[in-house]
Amino acid sequence: MLELTLNQPASRCYQTFCDASQMRLWLPALKTLKVASTDELGRPREAVFEIGASLSFALVYAYDDAALKVRWVPSHGVHDGVSGFAHFEQLAGGHTRFVYSLDSLRGREPAHEREVAKAFAGFVDAVT
Repeated sequence: MLELTLNQPASRCYQTFCDASQMRLWLPALKTLKVASTDELGRPREAVFEIGASLSFALVYAYDDAALKVRWVPSHGVHDGVSGFAHFEQLAGGHTRFVYSLDSLRGREPAHEREVAKAFAGFVDAVT
């Protein structure tokens, strides 16, 4: 689990994280992202990812808008997907406590969790 402080309001960070159209701008090594289904707000319910040259997997998302938390798990039968969550908590002064956690790395490098969290933090602080 990694905790970072972001320089944007929590609701904006949460919306940015959940926006599939922006993932390619911050998710390291993302080659393609195909949204298989969406919820009533247009966010991915299930998405298929291609990372780098050889990694492909599908994830299923669940959103808790009141808590500003999104959780994902591998789609049924998927072996290379990772489960985890991102949580955004409003802090004083318009800052956000960002918690990013993966339940396992499933063959990814030990630095993967940190790289993804830092990439999102850099993106959201730069463009929102």
